[in-house]
Amino acid sequence: MSNMSMIIPYRKKGTTYQFLVKNETIVGWDQHPDLCGIAIAGPDEVMEKGLVDKLKADLGFVIEPSDFIHLGVCAMKRASEHICYLYAVDLTKRVELDESKMGDYLWAYDDKLMESIDSQLLACYARLRHLVL
Repeated sequence: MSNMSMIIPYRKKGTTYQFLVKNETIVGWDQHPDLCGIAIAGPDEVMEKGLVDKLKADLGFVIEPSDFIHLGVCAMKRASEHICYLYAVDLTKRVELDESKMGDYLWAYDDKLMESIDSQLLACYARLRHLVL
């Protein structure tokens, strides 16, 4: 079965948190880029490795699956058996990203993240806030 996994990297900035998200088009929604989570699709066996590879390829930083905080799963759609594995990773003391090389990625605060129409990102954020932060 081909499912999806999503990760929400975060860092503490002062007294609040910032979340690493991406501006991209949501397939089947519209042609306007929206705030989305960092996600991959594929077989269940390679979900964590796929996220590690994506973060390294897109942003140039290395994390290990052992650094992941597991946040559970959520359904992709009501009428589907596909699920999304949810993860987070704390980058507070680990990574300084070169802002000029982030491309479509950006750091967002809570209020900006809550404007997203990406339901999996919102589920990931809610779980992170409830279970970890």
